[in-house]
Amino acid sequence: MTGAISTPTGAAVPALQAAEATPAALTDYRVRVRMRMIASRVAVVLAVLTLLATTAPHLWRPVLLVDQAWDPLASATRLSLLVAAIGMLVAARGLRRGHALAWAGTLAVLGIAVLLHLAHRFDVAASLILLAGLVWLATQRRSFTVLPSRGDLRRSGLILLAGLGAVGLVVVAFGLLAGRAGDRHDDLIHARGVVRVVLTVAFLAVLAWSLTSPRRPRAMNVSDHRAERERARRIVARHGGGTLDYFALRDDKDWFFVGGTVVAHSVRGGVCLVSPDPIGPRHERAAAWAEFAGYAEEYGWSLAVLGAAADWVPIYEASGLRAVYLGDEAIVDCAGFSLEGPGRKGLRQAVNRVLRAGCTTTFHDPAALDDDLRARLVEIAGESRRGGAERGFSMTLSRLFDPADTGLLLAVTRNGAGRVEAFCQWTPAASVDGWSLDVMRRRTDADDVPNGVVEFTIVRTMQEVAARGGHGMGLNFAVMREVLEGVGDSRWRPLLRPVLRRLSENTQMSSLATFNAKFDPEWVPRYVVLDAAEFVASQALAMAGAEGVTELPVIGRFLGAQAGPQ
Repeated sequence: MTGAISTPTGAAVPALQAAEATPAALTDYRVRVRMRMIASRVAVVLAVLTLLATTAPHLWRPVLLVDQAWDPLASATRLSLLVAAIGMLVAARGLRRGHALAWAGTLAVLGIAVLLHLAHRFDVAASLILLAGLVWLATQRRSFTVLPSRGDLRRSGLILLAGLGAVGLVVVAFGLLAGRAGDRHDDLIHARGVVRVVLTVAFLAVLAWSLTSPRRPRAMNVSDHRAERERARRIVARHGGGTLDYFALRDDKDWFFVGGTVVAHSVRGGVCLVSPDPIGPRHERAAAWAEFAGYAEEYGWSLAVLGAAADWVPIYEASGLRAVYLGDEAIVDCAGFSLEGPGRKGLRQAVNRVLRAGCTTTFHDPAALDDDLRARLVEIAGESRRGGAERGFSMTLSRLFDPADTGLLLAVTRNGAGRVEAFCQWTPAASVDGWSLDVMRRRTDADDVPNGVVEFTIVRTMQEVAARGGHGMGLNFAVMREVLEGVGDSRWRPLLRPVLRRLSENTQMSSLATFNAKFDPEWVPRYVVLDAAEFVASQALAMAGAEGVTELPVIGRFLGAQAGPQ
């Protein structure tokens, strides 16, 4: 892919530059992976070394500067080292995955272990080895970029408290007994031996868990998932702005954080569906995607991206995926739009017809609706949609009127008597200096709803956006538009066109393109990005299920919205 790719704003993205930069980022990622593997193994080796230093002290006797006789505090120090060794094993798994929290925790445990070794018979050799490992790991900070989730923080906190509690209990217990060693000397030695055996068994159990337990992400509870969504919302607010970016906050998505970037995804049947493209600083793009691809590979998921933008395609392809044209998103120019001219005759007639029926459109913040209006809109949404919930994965938000969704725009059209006839909800899209269509619904329980009420609502929204100083609006997605319209010279398109036209007779594939064309949009291509050929069938099924359709594994709302002429 060479030259420049046109974006919704008309700016040129140097695709060649992106493609050339990607291999370097992927090379850096492979270096990071290698460093993580080494760090994980080093942590395990140091943990085993610490175990040997505490359970087989005769190995270190030749290099001890001070060979202390037995006393309870020295024994407490030795047992505390066993707890530190267990902590190294727990952290080793996080190091393998590149977790920044595991990196910081390992440094802390190693530092404590060095001090404990010095306190425990002044083990200079063991201390120097651990110190060397600490210094080396400290220089590898750039290899540990995966940020912790709320659940990770909670689990780490519990592990830290458990470790500190175990150490504190051992130290206090042996400290209290120190003054009463006397004739109970043998009993204390026995107690020390029992505790050491218990901690050694715990060490071996954690080692076995680290090496053999299943590697799968833990499911988050509802509160943690909501907290992660709000964390993703802050990144979307800071770096988002694409017409699909706000839909990263859907409730059925999870979020992977790397640096200042978030990757919204959902795993269905072993297929990891990503949509929209990762959101974050442009300079992090290739590195963040490489990080996420490695995360998916670790769990054995195949990767697919829904509704990918053209400027992301070189990055995906450099990671071994394949991009396939899926259709076009319609972006309209609100500031330059006019109902005048022969090409607008049908739309002009529809708008005038709705005007003569006495309809008007008002604009609201969906998060601040009064109870009566909210109830009426929810009722209309339930009547007009297909199924029991808002559907779609890549171009709908999946919920209505959530107080957390601030900054949205709601257009409500009423007739002369004040009855709600239709409404559209829009999400912010800074890339087009405007909005992106989330949901559009019209009343279906009355026969006197004027035809064209949806078109009227969209036109009124375009006029409102222009009046506010905005420029663009993203409308529906037209699946395989170029193929259906005979655009392009691909050798496969003549073969696909009859099949797609036949399918479009029972879907809105053609009608959506026709509907969008009324507004004279700019057509922005979108892609589906697929993994290896053997995964295509499972990915198609996963996409169909995610979008809430059964006819085709496609993007958008073409089966769930009343988007055709009304």
